[in-house]
Amino acid sequence: MGRPKEHGAQTRQALLDAAADIVGAEGEQGVTVRRVADAAGTTTRAVYSLFGDKDGLLRALFSLAAETMRRHHDAVPVDPDDPTREFPPLALAYRAAALEQPHLYGLWFGRLFTNADADRAEVETSMRSFERVVDTIARSVASGRFPGRDPEATAMQLFALVHGMASLELGCFFNEPDTARAAWVDAITAAVDGYRHAPAVPINTAPVATTATVR
Repeated sequence: MGRPKEHGAQTRQALLDAAADIVGAEGEQGVTVRRVADAAGTTTRAVYSLFGDKDGLLRALFSLAAETMRRHHDAVPVDPDDPTREFPPLALAYRAAALEQPHLYGLWFGRLFTNADADRAEVETSMRSFERVVDTIARSVASGRFPGRDPEATAMQLFALVHGMASLELGCFFNEPDTARAAWVDAITAAVDGYRHAPAVPINTAPVATTATVR
């Protein structure tokens, strides 16, 4: 009969929760193996056993945040008749993911294009939500609703918009959740209305790529 695992799913989650709290309060620089273990009520051995080291723990937090983004974006139904109707739900999906993991949003965004230790699965997961939006834009362009728009460039503009909105809401710049939600919908609707007109100057961009090493 094999030995039972010394550190299981419950300990792993406790460590992730403790690390997320520290990241939310102090940023990545506040994380140490000892602090996380003490906060989770376990030992440093548990951290090393489950995550390898501090960097492995931070990568796990990044993966958690990226998976949250992917899950919310993938849940938005595709509209075969008018893809532009997908944009408000997609923006609200971004908002829901940021609010679900508020302590990890800054870590996720900061590492999104610079997570040099990420493996292929982490890179693909981290870009999935962005690619979901690119697909919607491409279908909007193909249907003639976004004339002259480059999907990659337009997606980056919308990314800037939702990142700004998320940063403001997480920074408590909105008084009430309903006010924040209305502001998100208004902002994305105004942007979509603007994209229905051809740009004054054609905008092109190179394909978006992370600087992560894909192994």
